[in-house]
Amino acid sequence: MYKYSHSISNSNFQYSVLKNSITIKQSIFINKPKSIVWDYTQNYAKRSVWDTSVLSAEVLHTSPNRMVKLKLKGNTTMTFVYKLDDKPNKTTLKAIEIESAYIKSAGGSWNYEDKDGGTIWTQVNTMVLKDSVFLSLFSWSFKFLIQAQTRRAMNKVKAILEKD
Repeated sequence: MYKYSHSISNSNFQYSVLKNSITIKQSIFINKPKSIVWDYTQNYAKRSVWDTSVLSAEVLHTSPNRMVKLKLKGNTTMTFVYKLDDKPNKTTLKAIEIESAYIKSAGGSWNYEDKDGGTIWTQVNTMVLKDSVFLSLFSWSFKFLIQAQTRRAMNKVKAILEKD
């Protein structure tokens, strides 16, 4: 089991690893109102346009709680169950039905805050990795890959929405 604990942060990025858990926090300012940022980032029909880790997404239902089944790179599938869907302020979710060689459980929250006519969009996502010697040895590279993917995806949303 992975027992190492480590944390790094700067003004707009933070990650930490505790045991076999990875938490990534990433924020970005987008010069659009939060309702526009929310509508774009919460529209799963557009998700694979800006998040290259998502191969497909299917909204299973929208009430009482939104559920979305995702097929991801790395031969991974999971279903997101939204615990909070407070448009246009915040979402929280838990992943269920996870089929992955690496991920045991996952969840997260996305925050949308007004600032200077734009939005600070913050993601906080946590994954618990499966117990394995391989993941114990290479979890540091896994966390960097996930963080880089998160940053690329958020920067792509910023570029798309600020293009107009």
